[in-house]
Amino acid sequence: MKKNLTTQWFKILMIGLLVSTSNISFAQSGIRFGIRGGAHAGTQWGRAIIYNPSSTLIGFHGAIFADIPLSEDISLVPELSYVQKGFKLDSTNFTSNYIDIPILLKVNMGDNGFYSVFGPYLTYQPTANPMALDEKSISWGGILGMGYRLTDNIFLEGRYSFNASIWRLADDSQNPYGFRNTTIGLSLGYLF
Repeated sequence: MKKNLTTQWFKILMIGLLVSTSNISFAQSGIRFGIRGGAHAGTQWGRAIIYNPSSTLIGFHGAIFADIPLSEDISLVPELSYVQKGFKLDSTNFTSNYIDIPILLKVNMGDNGFYSVFGPYLTYQPTANPMALDEKSISWGGILGMGYRLTDNIFLEGRYSFNASIWRLADDSQNPYGFRNTTIGLSLGYLF
């Protein structure tokens, strides 16, 4: 019952975000829409990373977004993205699929094409990972990143993201403190 209610709230939030973004786009000029996608290295942040430095797992991500100018150098960038997160422990891959909704600020760093992005995100995991205890279907996290505009339409962006939720492996007695998902990714994007 609780998961169904949580799923309904998540759907309402997504619909509200898309409707509000589309309403803003008709009300203001200068709003652009775009897509981006790429690969990232995912790992866990927690005590066990010290004992297992080769825990990186490669995943991919893709997103649609709006770039809403707030001033000449600052934009609001709401996104809807699909992200594979996870890590390796010994020879086992722990992968989960997520739908993330970041609400980011993009700050231009002069006329050289560089910019920074940062802000929170809400994340939804449609299917629970049976090997993870305490993993929540809805959680939140943060994103920090830098980008470079190759042209007026094409950009390259690197991001670091971390999840606020802590979870444990079902059979992990060595790490009672748990893990957080983290990713470092690189994506190529296009603004329409």
